[in-house]
Amino acid sequence: MATRQIAPIMCPACGTRFNAPIESIIDVGHNPQLKAHFLQGNINIAQCPQCGTQGPMTAPMMYHDPAQELALVLMPNELNLHHNDQQKIIGDMSNALINSLPPEKRKAYLLTPKTFFTMQSLVNAVLEAEGITPEMIERQKAKARLINDFLQARDEESLRALVKEHDDQLDYEFFQILTASAQATQADGKPEMAQALLGLRALLADMSSKGRAAVAEVDASLGLGETITREDLLGRLQSAQSDEEFEALVAAGRPLLDYAFFQTLTAQIESTTDANVASQLKALRTKILNTTAQQDEEARAAMQRAGDLLKAILQADDPQAVARQRLGEIDDAFFAILSANIQHAEAENRKDMAQALQQVANMIIGLMEEHLPPEVRLINQLLNASYPDATRRLLESQRETLTPEFIADMDQIIAELEQASNTDVANHMKQIREQAKLIAEGVLQS
Repeated sequence: MATRQIAPIMCPACGTRFNAPIESIIDVGHNPQLKAHFLQGNINIAQCPQCGTQGPMTAPMMYHDPAQELALVLMPNELNLHHNDQQKIIGDMSNALINSLPPEKRKAYLLTPKTFFTMQSLVNAVLEAEGITPEMIERQKAKARLINDFLQARDEESLRALVKEHDDQLDYEFFQILTASAQATQADGKPEMAQALLGLRALLADMSSKGRAAVAEVDASLGLGETITREDLLGRLQSAQSDEEFEALVAAGRPLLDYAFFQTLTAQIESTTDANVASQLKALRTKILNTTAQQDEEARAAMQRAGDLLKAILQADDPQAVARQRLGEIDDAFFAILSANIQHAEAENRKDMAQALQQVANMIIGLMEEHLPPEVRLINQLLNASYPDATRRLLESQRETLTPEFIADMDQIIAELEQASNTDVANHMKQIREQAKLIAEGVLQS
């Protein structure tokens, strides 16, 4: 069951709040396919009326898995809902779920759903119920961070040095995560990033000791056979059922779309005696060439736009005004360009330029935070402040925010940080939480 309701949601890109129809109850017992959609982030896709961003929106949600006896509620902090409003939404969702079930399936756990304040913590709870431990999740996060380190390598020499340092970590799981990341970014409409990840995969497979075998195993598990050949790719392109599948195959198989690939395709065209088959193969060749050209142009245009925006901000008399006005244009490509420029400036020992670029990064992050609710902004500021003096000053300046609900939110964040094995930040938050409680109760005075 997926129950559609009108609910408050927030655009993750610009922070605009609006009401929209959402699937408020995800019952994977009634529809098991919903679990995959949920874990892949394909639930509650909407379009922001302010900036036009289309994707998963921040919204309340209940997740129900009767096999695991899970009744979990997502109540995003970003919505800044009053405690009473939160409880009403949770009550409405719980009642709707219970009423949809036959009497024999209405069990006690449904009456006390566990509340989460971030989607990631809710996903982690679902994964844990499936036997995927926090340690396994942390191991995957470490490999994801390693992928990012490889992407940031300045040149081939630096990349080879990194590969040598982390060679033992470049195993099946690593290439599985890398391949899945490429597929996900392609599906999200980010072909330039997908191509970068697939190019990295090909390089790492050649540079690492276990890479080729690991990639072959990953490809086999995805139904691509042994390390996918040009002939395999050609066959899959011929049998693609939709333009979307065709474009995804072109992006995923891009390293193989070289001279040898088109030589094989041309040989098939020339060897057939069937005019219809020859015509179909020629049309296929044209479509592949057009698709690769389009993807190249999209990647080039995205990076060009990002570069132009960064240049406009740096050259503006009022960089903050320009950044604020064009905040909706800031995306992954922009941050990739910004990060690459910072690293290049540091490598060339251009400290003034590196500092100016870092100031731009800090300014933009600050502008993005302006769209967050006051409580979320305060928590972010507290986490970045030194304890005890700076945190105490912040808390005292925001004394009216230190409600019992705010303290409860801090407790939930601490639990989520501990669940993610982020011990240092969790301990920092515990200290701040005690300060906040004492200040709220009037025990700790200026």
